[in-house]
Amino acid sequence: MIGTDWETTTKDLSQQLASIKNRVLATSARFEALRRQAESTKIQSLTYELEARRKFLAQSRGVASLKKDPNNLLSTGLLAAGLSVLTHMFTKDWLNAGVKGVNGALTRQGAIEWVVCLGQNLEVAPWDSVRHGGTWVTWGSLMIALDELAVRAKGESLGNLDNIISKLKKSKKLLFVIQAPTGGITV
Repeated sequence: MIGTDWETTTKDLSQQLASIKNRVLATSARFEALRRQAESTKIQSLTYELEARRKFLAQSRGVASLKKDPNNLLSTGLLAAGLSVLTHMFTKDWLNAGVKGVNGALTRQGAIEWVVCLGQNLEVAPWDSVRHGGTWVTWGSLMIALDELAVRAKGESLGNLDNIISKLKKSKKLLFVIQAPTGGITV
């Protein structure tokens, strides 16, 4: 009788351990999926933040150019109105169409080649206002390198922002700005 109880107890414990092991493996797989998703989110967030900075600077440059040359105000206004009408035809939303039209026109007015400094804090700047010093790369090449890094993020940990910048600097996709132009207007 004692032998049978012992066998039953060990059998029950063995089943419970197998169940616990299966739950641990399933939880581990979920954590791994979340980790990969978090790594990819780092790159998406970084790209979004850089793009937001670039758009803000482009809009600021657009407003500054309108202040300097009021003749551009009419052409920019007409362009914004045209874009608003076209957007309204598809969305039926005048207010958003108007805001997007003006926003887009200002951004295009301030459009230029962009560069990014891969320093402690990533800095976005127009090509014509790059200061000497730092590691400056072209906008397009950085976006390609970030896409490449996003693919790598699915299989490896990227670490913090300093580690991500270090990995970016090693990318063969980057086009470095060797000599910064001078005399540009800083926005």
